[in-house]
Amino acid sequence: MAIRPGARPADPVPSAPAPAGPVLLSGLVGPVSPPDPVPARARRRRSWGWLVVLGLAVVLVGGGYGTYAITNFAATSAYAEQIAAGSAVGTLTIPRFGDDFAVPVLAGTSLATLRQGVGWYEGTAGPGEPGNFAVAGHRLGWGQPFAKLGSLEVGDQVVVTASGKTFTYAIITGPTVVRGTATDVLAAVPGGPGRAPTKALITLTTAATVLPSPDRLIVVGELV
Repeated sequence: MAIRPGARPADPVPSAPAPAGPVLLSGLVGPVSPPDPVPARARRRRSWGWLVVLGLAVVLVGGGYGTYAITNFAATSAYAEQIAAGSAVGTLTIPRFGDDFAVPVLAGTSLATLRQGVGWYEGTAGPGEPGNFAVAGHRLGWGQPFAKLGSLEVGDQVVVTASGKTFTYAIITGPTVVRGTATDVLAAVPGGPGRAPTKALITLTTAATVLPSPDRLIVVGELV
């Protein structure tokens, strides 16, 4: 458009500022990324914070497992003493857990008892008797005799030696998670409290996970 005489020239049209970063050229260069809203100093502080948290986690976990290693050593020493002294109800062996797996079965399920072996739930049947011979053991620490309980399969054997006799059970119910309040799994007929037993069973119980949990992992075997 021409400029009229005497008219004030129009203000020049400001040119667009040059782009500050890469521009999109026929798809050869990607779109401009928005600037990072977090200053570099803040990013460094955040990174150090995560490193501190990670370091504390490593120390706690490492220290925890170190403590478990110490308790395992103490417990396995107690196992040998209990078996040698003949003060246990019996001895439990599970072939799938290895030829050297032999744990004393002690009366009761208190924490002190479970630090020396596996515990027989008093009030349940004895080894080889009709009913349910129920046994508890740690999954982590203090010898962790039932650390591999979840690996048992139907047909695996559980052997209990007591009073000079050997009782062999075959797993009939593989690893199952139940609530810690489900005491009916300890009944003479599991799941059927009050019913008269016609079979000799064994129920092994432990924590459902290696972390604290209200649930329990169980397996059930039948005398063969």
